[in-house]
Amino acid sequence: MRFVLGVVVAVGLVGCGGPDVQGVDAVERIGQEIVGGVEARQGSHPWNVSMQQQGSHFCGASIIRVSATKNESDIVVTAAHCVYDGTSGLTVSAGVHDLGRPGAGAQTVRGVRTVYHPAYDPDTTMNDIAVVKLEKPLKFSATVQPILLPLAGETVPDNVEATVAGWGLTREGGYDTSPVLMQVGVPTIAHRQVAASYRSQGIHIDPYAMLGAGYSQGGKDACQGDSGGPLFILGAQGKPVLQGVVSFGVGCARPGLPGIYARVSNYIPWINTQVRLLSVTARP
Repeated sequence: MRFVLGVVVAVGLVGCGGPDVQGVDAVERIGQEIVGGVEARQGSHPWNVSMQQQGSHFCGASIIRVSATKNESDIVVTAAHCVYDGTSGLTVSAGVHDLGRPGAGAQTVRGVRTVYHPAYDPDTTMNDIAVVKLEKPLKFSATVQPILLPLAGETVPDNVEATVAGWGLTREGGYDTSPVLMQVGVPTIAHRQVAASYRSQGIHIDPYAMLGAGYSQGGKDACQGDSGGPLFILGAQGKPVLQGVVSFGVGCARPGLPGIYARVSNYIPWINTQVRLLSVTARP
């Protein structure tokens, strides 16, 4: 089983998530070739952030809104396995498309506390979700925006196109993560089908904690370095909703083995609690 971590090690410090978030307009699907994907249009995923240690990308995360009245956020959501082992020097870079050339709109903030779900199990990858509290809030702009959260317990329909984006490897077995943000469209898959696929690998897929997305023939998927990043689906108003957090898979884009994501709707109460406890921005 592979986690979708980057070439550096995982991070760990203690953080939080948030209530209703304001999204941005739906992004246009572009091109063809993450694995099997394309370079994202610059500024089309303003919630995507790069988590870095000593200047090197290792995981992704998503900005969420923590206050209905303030255009800033000091919380990002990521995967528990990204922060489980502990690290120092964690920074979060937002408003970036090319990690090698951040640009004028980029914001880099230190992560001061991280919290992974108390029931996270590194052996089974159950409850693979975490939040990071930032030293100071990210200011919203054209290239830095939060993504909407789903309702608690919201179900994700089968065979709906979702989009995953990140700076991870573009092929299994590669050595270098992508310097530019990549994206790929993948359909959601019925739990019964996903569970059967992974049962052959000796891996249990929990219907409440996990979500599967990908093609039966493979070819398109998240990969190492995309961990913690967003899987989003367009909501009723055509705005992206964070339905999954990149978690794990067997290899990358292999036939019959779709990517597995933490099911965000299962964790909304926990995320909201962390926001109340940790976010300075969320306070009146």
